[in-house]
Amino acid sequence: MPVRRFVAAILMSAIPAAQAGDAISTLTAIGDARSWATVSVLLAMVVALTLATLIGVRRSHSRMERKFAEMERQISRHEKTEMILKEAHEELETRVRGRTADLEMSFQKLNDVRDSLAAAKERLVSLARVDELTGVANRRQFDETLNIEIKRNIRAQRPVSLILAELDFFSHYRRSYGRERADVALKKVATAVSRTFKRAPDVVARYDDQSFGIILPATEVRDAMRFAERMRQVVYQLCVPHSESETADRVTVSVGIATMQPDKLYKSDDLIAAASRALDAAQQHRNTVEYDAIRSETAQA
Repeated sequence: MPVRRFVAAILMSAIPAAQAGDAISTLTAIGDARSWATVSVLLAMVVALTLATLIGVRRSHSRMERKFAEMERQISRHEKTEMILKEAHEELETRVRGRTADLEMSFQKLNDVRDSLAAAKERLVSLARVDELTGVANRRQFDETLNIEIKRNIRAQRPVSLILAELDFFSHYRRSYGRERADVALKKVATAVSRTFKRAPDVVARYDDQSFGIILPATEVRDAMRFAERMRQVVYQLCVPHSESETADRVTVSVGIATMQPDKLYKSDDLIAAASRALDAAQQHRNTVEYDAIRSETAQA
């Protein structure tokens, strides 16, 4: 009886309750009549089951430890990856900000260069349209402006007047006083003529070596004659000495005028031809103002 209790206690503590119950039943059935060898076999079985259970638990525990270790390694690698990515992202942002600042600076410099080039181009265009000596418009600007004003005033049904003025005996002046003094005299005359015509649309230009052309948009014959006479007086009152002149003791100017009424048969050449004829007539007497009517090439034909 004590043996059965001892074995039952071992069975209850070593194996699961269901298996222990079966073992105790078997042990009871055997009784005390059986030999101790049978009990030894049962004990060996119990020990074997216990060892197998312990080994299984140990293996399971080892697997769990390996899984936890692997998870820790993965977490560690993930954290390292996140840290590397964060550092790379921050470095990339820094580079992008620096590159953006460089691009903005380069863009600003490019705009500055573009503005400088535009200003330089504008100055070159302006210089290409200005007479270098006198500072008034040159012949190129005169021709372009005259064509534009004729078309514009034809559309607006307004007249355009043209004045051609030439300095009297100026070739004698240049021969007697020299080129430098002749250039100074031309500048003084150009400045005085420019001040005479102050209206915004009026254009004073150096027509050729010793003559000037003045374009007067929206100007009738009477007003053009008045402006031309004022210009003649202004040049006379400059009192630039001219001992070689056959007209006066100073530099004078002969003036020819023509006015184009808004008729599409007329062209710039017609207006220039009429003003030139008027100038030729004024040069017959010198220091005078003359007018000639415009005649189109169609009418002359």
